[in-house]
Amino acid sequence: MASSVDARPTTKPRPLPVVPAAAPALQTTFQPTAFQGEERKSNEVEGFRYSRWKGIAYTLMIVLQLPFLPLWPFFIAKEAKDWSIARNYFGTLWYCFDVIVQQIRFGSFVRLLKYNLIMGPDEVKRRIAQRRGACTRCAKCCQQFSCIFLGKDESTKEFYCKVYGTSYWYYGTCGRYPLDQADIDAHACPGFSFQHLEAGAEAPAEAVASHSK
Repeated sequence: MASSVDARPTTKPRPLPVVPAAAPALQTTFQPTAFQGEERKSNEVEGFRYSRWKGIAYTLMIVLQLPFLPLWPFFIAKEAKDWSIARNYFGTLWYCFDVIVQQIRFGSFVRLLKYNLIMGPDEVKRRIAQRRGACTRCAKCCQQFSCIFLGKDESTKEFYCKVYGTSYWYYGTCGRYPLDQADIDAHACPGFSFQHLEAGAEAPAEAVASHSK
């Protein structure tokens, strides 16, 4: 991560290394009317289906793990299959404290409750079908929290997720983000948009149907 990024949490998106220095404050840049090509509306892996009960169980597990915070470096290392995380025990433990604060202040914890407890799988699918655009791998949402699971391929310079396809990715907020324009605005995601809904346009019927199966 670039050392110039302020590690202190704020109530607004921080300037990140992926934004040119001459650019204004973080903005959502995706324009639905200008988008060309295939619209990848879902982050779901083929064949995977969200379960309301698993979402509830995952949320309870996160809450119940709070008293075991001193063990979190080991939990994280196991999930990421990267034991250097555990070897850097005190650094990782401080990271955990910092991320808890950031997750609350940036609204990610509330988003977790919204995705897993308030919305059901059908509502998640409906919103994904309404979404426009595709992930650009800019990693703004990940860098906002200095996510310990964010990796970077040094040969291609592309970011990747170390826990892609795990329960953390599916039933945390990552695998479903974003589900509304507020989610996008929170991290100034440049790849997705719901602005066409604000303009009164509806999602194509076939798109909604395909995510309701």
